Amino acid sequence: MNRIISLNLIIGLIAVSCTDPNTIGLELQPISDNIIISSASFEGITSATESEDSVRTDEAPSLILGEISEDIFGNNTAGFYTQILLTENNTDLGTNPIVDSVVMSYTYSDYYGKLEDFNDHGLIIKCLDQPIYKDSTYYSNFSSLDNGEDLFLSVILNTDELNPLLQVNLNVDFAQALFELDNNPFVDNETFLTHFNGFSVSYDDDDEYGNSMLYLNPDGSNSYLKIYYHNDESGLDTLSLDFELGDAAARINLFNSKPLANLNQEEDGIYIQSMAGYKAKIAINNTDSIKSMLEGKAINKVTLSFDVEDDSQSEYAAHDILFLSRVNEDGTYLKTIRSFDLGVNVFVAELSGSDRYEFNITSYFYQLLNNDAYTNDLYLLPVLAAVNSNRTILNKNIKLTIHYSEL
Repeated sequence: MNRIISLNLIIGLIAVSCTDPNTIGLELQPISDNIIISSASFEGITSATESEDSVRTDEAPSLILGEISEDIFGNNTAGFYTQILLTENNTDLGTNPIVDSVVMSYTYSDYYGKLEDFNDHGLIIKCLDQPIYKDSTYYSNFSSLDNGEDLFLSVILNTDELNPLLQVNLNVDFAQALFELDNNPFVDNETFLTHFNGFSVSYDDDDEYGNSMLYLNPDGSNSYLKIYYHNDESGLDTLSLDFELGDAAARINLFNSKPLANLNQEEDGIYIQSMAGYKAKIAINNTDSIKSMLEGKAINKVTLSFDVEDDSQSEYAAHDILFLSRVNEDGTYLKTIRSFDLGVNVFVAELSGSDRYEFNITSYFYQLLNNDAYTNDLYLLPVLAAVNSNRTILNKNIKLTIHYSEL
């Protein structure tokens, strides 16, 4: 399992965007009627890998948890903040309630890396010292205060494809403290959230043992937090207080910082990584030279192609989809895809044959040659960077192909 179901939406958008009027009539032209400009022989096409500061991660449909340490992209960790919410109001805990155990459970929908190498060494779970809010915007570098001791005790990872499950046993002290409050915090969620802000789930920065990222589904059938307890009335029988982790619960994916100095890059490579990792700035310069080549010709279609480096996917799969984002005169660009920007401000490409991304940039290229307001810069970015862990290494030999017909 190395694909995320939500990518189907983007693939659907690609199908819509492919009905580009600039391609009409292209099939009538002989295949020889094109100009191929390669960055290997044309200095006007340049690329540079840059570090991504952060990505927006609030209310992500998947929470990412794990650690991957490898030679090229270095140490990468993913964790999250999450609220927990009552499933019922006005819970009566009975007389003298005593907490027996606490279990945090998540269904995982997918993973990246090697599932058998999921690492629980260095996993830290603490209580949040500050509230987080469902209606607020948060980014992957958001930092809140966590409170007190590490609650993590042990983890069970069920790798059965029919019941993929991560269960974490927590220290009971925080739950017992809630049970002993003078005012009942379990009246409703509004009251409960004034007493308990949620959890911080993270990794020790000094730990470098993992090789797997889990995509946790907070709305999964086995996603919950349970406090198991007994009271004077129940005797030895175990009761449970149930909480939900999805739906209205606020949650934020968190990723470690990835400065460019951490990337062990080769001179002939372009590096793209999700989780606030790396992006690439692509520039099409020397447009006057290209204009001269096109004198007396009508442009039918223009593509920009990138090849995946050989053997770069032996352990870690490349992105299913990447996108190019047009840079405006003020230096701004879109970091996410909106459907009405497809083919105008952003251009998407699905990985083809496991080794190439080909972008149809016809409309952008026409404007680049004829509209002074268009800059020659594009950013190459991962799609859904907040909810996948993929990394892609591309060859710097970028190909600009111009299909034309004689006037």
